[in-house]
Amino acid sequence: MPVKLFDLRSEGFELVGGRLLPDANGPSAQLMYQDAMGQRVTVYLRKSNQEADAAFRYDRKGDLGMFYWVDGPCGYALVGPQPRERLLALAEAIAKQDPGPPGR
Repeated sequence: MPVKLFDLRSEGFELVGGRLLPDANGPSAQLMYQDAMGQRVTVYLRKSNQEADAAFRYDRKGDLGMFYWVDGPCGYALVGPQPRERLLALAEAIAKQDPGPPGR
């Protein structure tokens, strides 16, 4: 599955790096973005166990919030210290850029 680099400049974030990582379901990817104030968010992409439509879910642990969802064959997690509303705007910007698999 190809890794897509998301353009979050309209949300004030630039891509600063990425890594391919191992995962139980095969390769995964981690992309890091940073805003002008130095605040970072990380996007984690992995192949999903089952295809599903996007359904955002939110969780917070300490200083970090996370939106996660599955869209088609790909699972996403967006993590950062930003408020819930800010992370939701970033998650929506990512979801709008993902065209999904052919034929959907």
